[in-house]
Amino acid sequence: MRRAIIHIGMPRTGSTSLQEVLASLRPNLEAVGLLYPELAPPGSPREANVNHQPLGEALDGRRPRSERAASLDRLDRALAATTADTVILSYEDFSVQRVAFGVPEALRVAFARRGFALEVLMMVKPPFAFLNSAYAHRAQLVREAGSFRDYLRLHWRSARLDYRRLVAPWAEAADGRVTAVPLADRRSDAPLVARAVEALGLQDRLGPLLGQDVRGYATNRSSGPVAVEASRRLRRLGLHRHATGHPREIGHVIDRAAWARGLDPVPFCGDATDYRARVEERTFESRERFARLAWGQSWDAVVAPGRNLAPNELADGPIEPATEAEVEAVMRETMRHFGFRPPAPWLGGAAAWIEGRTQDALCWAGFESRWRVC
Repeated sequence: MRRAIIHIGMPRTGSTSLQEVLASLRPNLEAVGLLYPELAPPGSPREANVNHQPLGEALDGRRPRSERAASLDRLDRALAATTADTVILSYEDFSVQRVAFGVPEALRVAFARRGFALEVLMMVKPPFAFLNSAYAHRAQLVREAGSFRDYLRLHWRSARLDYRRLVAPWAEAADGRVTAVPLADRRSDAPLVARAVEALGLQDRLGPLLGQDVRGYATNRSSGPVAVEASRRLRRLGLHRHATGHPREIGHVIDRAAWARGLDPVPFCGDATDYRARVEERTFESRERFARLAWGQSWDAVVAPGRNLAPNELADGPIEPATEAEVEAVMRETMRHFGFRPPAPWLGGAAAWIEGRTQDALCWAGFESRWRVC
C-alpha cells in the first residue's frame, strides 16, 4: 500500500513552518515519489494552497455542504493522476474537529480507493504552553479583551487538552499508525521540520531537498507582551468591529508597530502559575496515554518544556510609565492605520462588557468554540 500522511496539528505547534516548506518544495516532490497536492477550489488565491484548510473546512461543515463532495472529488482526481507513492496533507485544525463529521473515516475511504493507507502526524507541546500560545494567537486576532487568567478560567478544563482523545478517531482510521513530534524534544535539538521529516522516515527523499535554511525554517512569530496588551485594549475600544478584512490584519499591524520600535523581543508569557499546576494535574493521564501510543515512553521522557520564559504579561499591572507609553504608541499607530476614532469611554466600556459577557455565556453553554485558531 502507498502512504497517505495526514498532518493533523495541533494548532500553534509549528504547522505553518512545515506547510510552507512543503509548498515551496512542491515542484521537486514528484521526482522523489511525494505529492503535496493543491486542493483549493479553482480561482482561490495562491496562498490557499500552502496548506489544506479549504479541504478541512469543507469536511468539517464550515463551508457549504456542496463543497464537501467537490473537495473530495479534487482529492480523488489528484490521487488518480499521481505516480507518487506517498501523499501528504496538512491542516492543523484536523485535530480539533467534531467527531460527528467523520473526517478521519472520510479521508481513509478516499485514500483507500486509490490504494493509499492512512497514517497520522501530530505535533504537540505541553498543554499549558498550548494555552499560552492559543491566548497570544487570539490576541493577534483581536479576540481577547480579558487577561490570560480570564482566558484560563474558561478553558483550563477543556477537552481540547485531551490529546489522546483528539487523536483517537485518527488513530482508529489509521490502524494505529501515529507519528508524534514534540515542538521541543529531549532526544534531539534538530529543527522542527527536520525532526518531522526524520520521524516520518522521509529523510532519504526530502533530506537532499532541505537546505540548511529550510531545515531550520520557522514562521508565524508570536506576539509579545506589549502587542498583546495593545490588542486587549483595542478590543475593548471596538476596533475589531470597525476594521474590514480578516482580523488577523489588525494583529499584523499591532505586531509590526511593536517590532519596529524594538519592542517584544521575546513572546508573550502569561502570569498564572497556579493554573499551570491545575492543567498539568488534569492532563497527566491523557498525556501519558498519548505518549504510550506515539512513542512507547512516558511524556516527560520525550517532550521538553521549551523556553523557560518569565511571565511578562501586562494586563494585571502595575505597568512602568515607559512601557505604558509604548503600549499607547502602538495603539495610536494601529488606530491611525485603520482610520479608527475610539468611542466615548463610557460607550466603549459598556459595549465591551456586553460583548464579553455574551461571549463567555456562549462558551460556557457550549454554543461557541473559542478554540478555532486557524
